Amino acid sequence: MKSQLMKAFFITTIAILAACSLSAQDYYDYKELDTLESYLENSFLKIGVGYWMPNGELSQFIDNSPLFELAYVVPDSNKNRSFEIGIQLAVPQQKEFFLITDGIEQFEVEATSIVNGYLKFNKYFFKKPNSKLGLGIALGIASIFVDPLDAAGAQSLDYDSVNSVLVAPGLFLDHTFNDDSMVQFSIDVQYTPFKMERAVTRDLNSFTVVPKIAYRF
Repeated sequence: MKSQLMKAFFITTIAILAACSLSAQDYYDYKELDTLESYLENSFLKIGVGYWMPNGELSQFIDNSPLFELAYVVPDSNKNRSFEIGIQLAVPQQKEFFLITDGIEQFEVEATSIVNGYLKFNKYFFKKPNSKLGLGIALGIASIFVDPLDAAGAQSLDYDSVNSVLVAPGLFLDHTFNDDSMVQFSIDVQYTPFKMERAVTRDLNSFTVVPKIAYRF
């Protein structure tokens, strides 16, 4: 049921964006509408798991973590490409607590979860009957949700998350089975220039490596 609701949500989102774009034109291009309908008929949901491995300043505070992904994919087989919109969730282990200050005292803060939302463009450059190799680039927003360890820290921490732009190039391999199910192996590198306000270590830039496996039913 949840899968159907998520697919309906993604279809509605894409349809609204397409409708807004088409309505801005001086005339209706019915061929484009037919193409859009064809894309949506071939679209699919995929679910995946991976391993989130931060590097740089962020890795001093947050350890590696399992990652879960849900994405809606719209293929364009005529041009050997696809588009997707997705969300990722990681629940990290804290290596060292973040430290924020009110100018007098310092307070410990921990990361409770990491959520990434993205739009991605994929291009296939090598194809066999049941396999495709390609490159992708994702753009989106990354958020680290944080929580102070004590009440005094809660008074100084007036935000719930640290947000950053997300840029993530990646390499992937799709293998399709006879029943049209598909497994995807991929590795992404996520660049996230986080900055934490009023923190002792403000800059939390990271190049995060994310190997993943995903499945389409």
